Amino acid sequence: MENPRLVFPEVVGKSVAELSVYDDATYGREVLVRFTDGTQLSVCVGVKQSIDARYCREDTPDQPIFTRED
Repeated sequence: MENPRLVFPEVVGKSVAELSVYDDATYGREVLVRFTDGTQLSVCVGVKQSIDARYCREDTPDQPIFTRED
C-alpha cells in the first residue's frame, strides 16, 4: 500500500447508528459503520494485506457512492 492511511472526509460529522466488526473466513475482517442518514462505510482488511473500502447507501449496498482499494 502506497499510503498507509485512508481518509474519508465524506463521513466527517455524520452521526453513527451502528458499528460492527465481522470475521469472514473468505473475505477476512470487515468493519461496517452505518450512519443515521442511511449511508454506510465498509472497510475490509483481507488476508492478502489489502484494504478495500466502499461508501454507499444502506438500501443499495451493491451500488457504492465510491470505492477505494489499496
